[in-house]
Amino acid sequence: MLQQILKDMYVDPELLAELDETQKQTLFCRMREEQVRRWSVWDKTESIKPAYPKRQKNSKKVQWMLDTNGNPWTWIMGEHKDDKTIEQIIEEEAREAARIQAEHETEQLRLKVESELMAMLENKAKTQFNPSENKYSHATEEIYCSVEELNARNARKPCVATQPMRGALKELSFNKVSERVRNWEHRVMEERTSEIYNKMKNKKEEEERQAEEADKKQEIVWREQKQKAKEVELQIRQIARQAREEHRRSLLNTSEKPSNVVFVPNSSKPPSKKAVVEWFRAKEIPRRAGFEKDKNAIATWFHGLITRQEAEILLINEPVGSFLVRLSERIWGYAITYKDHDCCKHYLVDASNGHYQFLGTNQISHNTLSELVSYHRNMPITKTGEELLLRPCNRTTNFPPLVFQGLLKT
Repeated sequence: MLQQILKDMYVDPELLAELDETQKQTLFCRMREEQVRRWSVWDKTESIKPAYPKRQKNSKKVQWMLDTNGNPWTWIMGEHKDDKTIEQIIEEEAREAARIQAEHETEQLRLKVESELMAMLENKAKTQFNPSENKYSHATEEIYCSVEELNARNARKPCVATQPMRGALKELSFNKVSERVRNWEHRVMEERTSEIYNKMKNKKEEEERQAEEADKKQEIVWREQKQKAKEVELQIRQIARQAREEHRRSLLNTSEKPSNVVFVPNSSKPPSKKAVVEWFRAKEIPRRAGFEKDKNAIATWFHGLITRQEAEILLINEPVGSFLVRLSERIWGYAITYKDHDCCKHYLVDASNGHYQFLGTNQISHNTLSELVSYHRNMPITKTGEELLLRPCNRTTNFPPLVFQGLLKT
């Protein structure tokens, strides 16, 4: 299994999920060593190859505009005496937008007032007295008046101004009205411009204040996340350092080196549960895997083919040091589920090479699965965790696991 991983330099995510942090770091160390070895081989091969010919220089180039001193010409906004600051530019743009909006609103108001005035004038014209009827009434009265009465009536009539005088007065009155209208429109537009600009300014200040508060909150959240990330990174570094130290010690203290591969399944990962069961029945039962040592009885710690979640449920109420062994669906081998203080740990046991050993490099190999379990009753699985297989977790029923169905005599 390990040789296949190092060959492909790839670990299946489901297989990686079965490993604890120490096993992961040990596997990463071994993969890193393989990377360095491959790079060294590549570097030696590349050093023998002839050097690449030099590329010819391209005639194309970029020519910068130069100033009077011969330096590249640059323009920095804000340094010239006539340049406006960004605040001034933003303020002018805001005032211009407010003025345009105020002009539009003033125009709409003027049209509305004109329509109302026209309506009022039309109503007034309809209610005025008809002058033609008044003319005929006076003519009828004059028929019955005497000469003295007519002379007296004519003497009381006021003098009528000439037509040019009436036109001049009318024009003067119209000019005054137009001027008043223009002044009114100008005053309304200025007031409305100032009002709109103040609203826009207040809105912008409110948005800036909200943005500043949001930035402060984001800064607090970011600092908390950064602190948590530092703590997690420190923990991972510590685990990785311990795994490297354990890996180096194992290179010096391993009493029995892993044997050569004598059995390699068709694939590095079982394709299905059915394939796992067939492999166990064909290869493992003849090797007495899952049986008590020197006994023809199924070990209490062997639970057959169960899932990781089912194993954790069985151990949830068990004391620290409890364990069970189950068939793995990730590799051709087994998984030991161990109950620790605050969680359950899972350790993969590789059985693809004819021996039983934990997944990793330079692990002690055993001839049988029961020997591996017995060995780790007194020797911890990892030096950092001090995991001892003290209490086997019994099966919930007295029946043997389903993988033995039809193979044992009742």
